[in-house]
Order: sequence, then structure tokens, then C-alpha cells
Amino acid sequence: MPRTVDLNRIRHRALHSVQKTMARYENAGTAKLHYLLVRWIAQMSAVELHVIWERFAEDRLVAALNHDSSYFLETHQVLGITRVPNGLARFAVRGGDRYFDFRSCSDLIYRADKLAGKAGNPFRAIPKQDQHYLDVLSAIRNRVVHGSDAAVAAYRRELRGVYGITAAPEPNEFLHAIDNRKLSPARKRSRLHGLAAVLERTIATT
Repeated sequence: MPRTVDLNRIRHRALHSVQKTMARYENAGTAKLHYLLVRWIAQMSAVELHVIWERFAEDRLVAALNHDSSYFLETHQVLGITRVPNGLARFAVRGGDRYFDFRSCSDLIYRADKLAGKAGNPFRAIPKQDQHYLDVLSAIRNRVVHGSDAAVAAYRRELRGVYGITAAPEPNEFLHAIDNRKLSPARKRSRLHGLAAVLERTIATT
């Protein structure tokens, strides 16, 4: 019988990574560094948070396939086993590539539906508003790392749709600014804190 993937370990590792990233950012703020440097750290922290989200999403989908393999085995007509081993599950999630890539939460949910079925898709439990915040995180990552016209346009679109910002500032300024909205995930703290709070909630409950 293939080994059962330890979901609690996956969650613990991802949450620890988020907390480590945010502790670094907070320490930079209390160290009285130049404000431009602190903004840059906020920007790179967002990129790191997105890496954590991508890694967790892959590991979580692998665990979903491993824990409940019935849909995958029936769809692909796999005989002779009752549980998808970790290695096969990861190969299936990556589609034979070297890493798992998804463009948005809706894309992630679509891909997970194809592998685990709607009933076995853990990402369907993510609230819509949290999905929007995670897509903002993705847009920020692409704006920082790629800086292409498409990335800039997507960044502006996400900030307008989620935060109501019509004149989008640079990511470093946006992330370090305080979010005073009543419905903010981390009101009266930086927008980076809000995105981190959504990510922590997603990891803990998905």
C-alpha cells in the first residue's frame, strides 16, 4: 500500500515559511532602514509569498490525489492499485513537466477538477474574496519579476478590482502602505500583511 501523504506536515511547512517571510519584513521595518529599502523588501517578500503559495498548491493537490484516488483511477482506467503513490501523483499534477504552473485561482480549480474531480478538489473551498486576493499576489509577482506590458496591465486590473485603486502605484509602494479599509484582511497594517493573512488562512483551511 502506497504511503499516505502527511497533509499536516505540508501545512505546517508552508505556514512556517509565511511566518519567516513576514518576520523578515517586520524586522526590516523596526531596524530603521531607509524607507526605499524597506519597500523593496516588501516587494520581494510578496514574490516569496507567491512562491510559497505555488509550492503549497502543488503539494496540496498531490495530497488530494493520494488521499482519495478514486476519481483519478477511474478516469484514467488505472487497474491494480487503490491509491495513487506520491511520485505518480506529483507526475500527474505537473503534467510531465518539471514544475506545476497555474495562472490564477480559477485556473488552479479547473486543473484540480480534471485530476481529483469536483468533489475531491480542495481548492473549491477557498472563498471567492480570498481567491481574488491570491490573484492579486500572483499579479504582483508577475509585475515584479516580468514587468511585461501584459503583467503591468494585469497588475492594474487586479488592484482596481480588489482594492478599488484606479491609479496603481509601484508594487513596493502599494505593498508597504497601510490598508485602512473596513474589509481589509489585516486592517491598519500593511497591504503585504493582508495578503499574508489570506495566504495563511488558505493554507490552514484548504
